[in-house]
Amino acid sequence: MELRDYSLKFKDNVLFEDLNITFKEKKIHHILGKNGSGKSSFAKSVLGAVDYKGTIDVNNKRTIVIGSYTNIPLEYKVKDILEILKNKYKNKYNVNIYEKIIIALDIDSIPTENKLGNLSDGQKQKLKLLFFLSNKPELIVLDEFTTSLDKKTSIEVYKFLNDYIVNFESTIINITHNLSDLKYMPGLYYIVKERKIQGGIDMKDAIDFYIGGDIYEE
Repeated sequence: MELRDYSLKFKDNVLFEDLNITFKEKKIHHILGKNGSGKSSFAKSVLGAVDYKGTIDVNNKRTIVIGSYTNIPLEYKVKDILEILKNKYKNKYNVNIYEKIIIALDIDSIPTENKLGNLSDGQKQKLKLLFFLSNKPELIVLDEFTTSLDKKTSIEVYKFLNDYIVNFESTIINITHNLSDLKYMPGLYYIVKERKIQGGIDMKDAIDFYIGGDIYEE
């Protein structure tokens, strides 16, 4: 994905201005920034849900954004979701991906009669991954995806995502406050600073910036 002359405002607040950056394919990209710096608004702009100026070029890749605002209806039962997906991918090449995700995330351990709204945060997030990734997207934007997960579920999700980008040659942009993401999903590191997304930063400097303020300097 490439941003060219990208600018984004929220009301009268300029979040990003004249941003030009390219995210490498088949890598995990971690973006850290303070609250209110515009990270989630950036993710929504990839969806086309908020207005921006400039260009977001996804290179004609199948693109999905997974955040709190991209939900499966909570009144659905688990069995309903599984049936929808099974029918959607039946007799298609994607069916193998659907089945592999079920196994990798142990979806079969989730009670099928439960409604989504009654599941744990970890179970909901696993079903989101199944729902959105069965279509084999090539560009995946995660917006605070692991924030509410317990340690065990987080480790399972980290392993799954690390394997997913290798097996299905996808690119992940991970907007996060969870520093464990950086440890368990090796990748490239970015900070949001001075209305830009700045890359070329090692993990320690990215964490120092996030925890301690403007430690990182170009």
